[in-house]
Amino acid sequence: MALSVMSLNGISANLMSLGGMAIAIGMMVDGSVVMMENIFNHLSRRNPNKLIGEKSHGLRLIVQEAAKEVGRPVFFAVMIIVVVFAPLFSLQGVEGKLFQPMALSIILTMLGSLVVAMLILPPLASYIFMKGIRKKENKPLMFIEDHYRKALVWVLNNSKKVMIASFIVFVMAMTLIPFLGTEFVPELEEGTLNIRVTLAPSTSLTTAVEVAQVLEDKLIQFPEVLFVSSRTGRAEIGGDPEPVSNIELLVGLKEVQQWTSADNRYQLQQLMEQEMSVFPGLLFSFSQPIATRVDELLSGVRAELAVKLFGPDLDVLSDKGKEIEALVRETSGTSDVAMEQISGEAQLVITPKRELVARYGLSVSQVMELVSDAIGGKAAGQVIQGNERYDIYVRLDEEFRKDAQRIADLTLVSLNGAWVRLGDVAEVMVENGPTQIRRDNVQRRVVIQSNVEGRDMGGLVSELEDRINNEIDLPAGYAVEFGGQYENQQRAQARLMIVVPISMALIFLLLYFAFGSAKQASLVMLNVPMALVGGVVGLYISGQYLSVPGSIGFITLFGIAILNGVVLVNSFNERLSNGETMFNSVLEGTVSRLRPVLMTAITSMLGLIPLLLSNGIGSEIQKPLATVVVGGIVTSTMLTLILLPAVYSKFMTYDFEQE
Repeated sequence: MALSVMSLNGISANLMSLGGMAIAIGMMVDGSVVMMENIFNHLSRRNPNKLIGEKSHGLRLIVQEAAKEVGRPVFFAVMIIVVVFAPLFSLQGVEGKLFQPMALSIILTMLGSLVVAMLILPPLASYIFMKGIRKKENKPLMFIEDHYRKALVWVLNNSKKVMIASFIVFVMAMTLIPFLGTEFVPELEEGTLNIRVTLAPSTSLTTAVEVAQVLEDKLIQFPEVLFVSSRTGRAEIGGDPEPVSNIELLVGLKEVQQWTSADNRYQLQQLMEQEMSVFPGLLFSFSQPIATRVDELLSGVRAELAVKLFGPDLDVLSDKGKEIEALVRETSGTSDVAMEQISGEAQLVITPKRELVARYGLSVSQVMELVSDAIGGKAAGQVIQGNERYDIYVRLDEEFRKDAQRIADLTLVSLNGAWVRLGDVAEVMVENGPTQIRRDNVQRRVVIQSNVEGRDMGGLVSELEDRINNEIDLPAGYAVEFGGQYENQQRAQARLMIVVPISMALIFLLLYFAFGSAKQASLVMLNVPMALVGGVVGLYISGQYLSVPGSIGFITLFGIAILNGVVLVNSFNERLSNGETMFNSVLEGTVSRLRPVLMTAITSMLGLIPLLLSNGIGSEIQKPLATVVVGGIVTSTMLTLILLPAVYSKFMTYDFEQE
């Protein structure tokens, strides 16, 4: 079990670290792009022929001036991204194992990119451009700039209309959130099936092995199947012993492109279940190896959702558990619904009749010792092999203890020498007893497990909670809780709801230090809700649910959106400090920063394209994150280039002191 947990954590850490690197690849060049673009603009303003003959000292001053101009916004923008990812270190449990490596890789990458942009790029530029530059016309960009300038003039003259339209777009996007659905993480497609087969509790090992062989033969006939391996029960060591009535089938599958019987895994599972239903009473639960281990570690059951019923009486738990099981089974979006077995184990029960025992001059201990010695055996000596010692047990032959009647015929000898049958002084019978008694928080409980198919987990749990409260009459002292992935989802979302606002407050503080103005810091923070628009629309169009990876995508998006806002506002402030009018400062400042803003947005999106197009194991976790970031970058960039200049020109006043 420990090895499986370590393997799972290692896979998750590597998986999300790669995802973090894909995000960081796009963002880590943003600071260098802004720095390089400003240096290039400063050098291109000089006469090329004059620049060639200029001394290197003068060239370094130009590069130094250009770097100093954008150094402050680049530094604060990168530090803001670092602060944005800090909340991920507060995640606990499985979600912490998944996303903390990603946060660490992004933070280290961004700090490294800051060192490159601030300390390495300027001296490198002064060396490379020592012989001057030749600025070539980029016709596509010039075409975009010309049309954008005309559009921006209209925006600045109609800033009120632009703000109203942007607000309407934001409200419309927010109305889509209730339709997204929620889940913990998307289900991985591992390429292997794990089928759990539950037999009757009294099934013998011989019968279980025979059933497993028949099921293997039927599964291997599917053209999609590469191999089938079965495991009956588990050793009674570690944390997960299993009875021989449980069989696990590991089924290796070919690539989906080679499938002929079904188009997807769910269809294939249905066909397999129909083919394996050769014995009555078998319960099948389909999952995948890694998913099964995760679910088992989360709630102790091998399914995505666990409905836990707590209470003191096993009979009531069994009856009410069956009612909840039927309710869950008929609810849309559930599959492989089953209640864990808490009864059905055949038990030999011997109850002494105390009055008769006393009448014959016997004691209860004599009765129980006879049963213990005859059936369980009694140590009669030892066998010594070197340092090892083995007890020798003596008990009755199987012929005399194979059923309740034979055991009832065993004889006892009283103190007065009378011979008495065990059946005359005790009740000997076989009864159905509990197979196991499970507890959580010192309370007995029974679990109804279910996988989620074709529906979001959050919506399913909400419906089940309402139906159980309205349709199931639970006695006093009995309660229902939901576990599994839903429990992790709620814990992660609750933690993010606390730490993300704190992170936003720290970002606002950094922006205040960067601009020295609370109004301008608030203006840049306006990019945060605007960035939500694209992320929400991207999830809605793609049909994905709002999951923990999607929430991490929104956190990533906040950092990218704020970076572009910092660059633009700094450009406005620089021009206003040089005495230009508000209209001209906003117009020319936005146009001059059009190229770096577009380049940072495009590079960030290009870094995430592999996550959007990948179909390998683990891509399901990364796609919601990439979808949110790419969609948010598109809308935040558009709104940054349109809404931010309009709001700045309408409401901002710039006061500066002449040094």
